[in-house]
Amino acid sequence: MDVCVFVMTCKDLADVLARLFRRGVKIRIITDKEQLQASGSQIWALMKEGIPIRTNDSSYLMHHKFAIVDGNVLINGSFNWTRQAITGNQENLIITEDKNITQLFMREFQKLWEQYDPNKVADRET
Repeated sequence: MDVCVFVMTCKDLADVLARLFRRGVKIRIITDKEQLQASGSQIWALMKEGIPIRTNDSSYLMHHKFAIVDGNVLINGSFNWTRQAITGNQENLIITEDKNITQLFMREFQKLWEQYDPNKVADRET
């Protein structure tokens, strides 16, 4: 499961990811670096679980909100992974198994995963 989300403060959603990871599901997460310090950020707990997490290294926001399950299912929309998004906000979310669309998001995730590789950042600074 690849998760690319601007902010994740919903403990329930983070707990689901942690349980899946402990059961052997491969999970990778990309999130916005500034949101690591957001009140209630669950990213630190997921890092402690051992889930690989990468963040952007620029002043621009990593503002995506999508997840890809098993390379087949795309979940995409305005929905940040926050309690407020679940309980109060006006949000949209589309779930599709359209391979043409899912493949585009898989490529975007992989591009960002490579772009935000901390080893590459270190290489650029030397």
